[in-house]
Amino acid sequence: MSKPTEEQIRVRAHELWEQAGKPEGREDEFWHQAEKELAQGATSDEKSTTFLE
Repeated sequence: MSKPTEEQIRVRAHELWEQAGKPEGREDEFWHQAEKELAQGATSDEKSTTFLE
């Protein structure tokens, strides 16, 4: 497993944020989720839907 780059994390965190309806004040939450997904090598189908509630 290779460590994701900051750019990869930023892009994924932004996707999660948009999918969740662009809530304010949850930047760290999306960042950590993106970092976790990328570090685990999640595919598009496996990526979290946690924030879509």
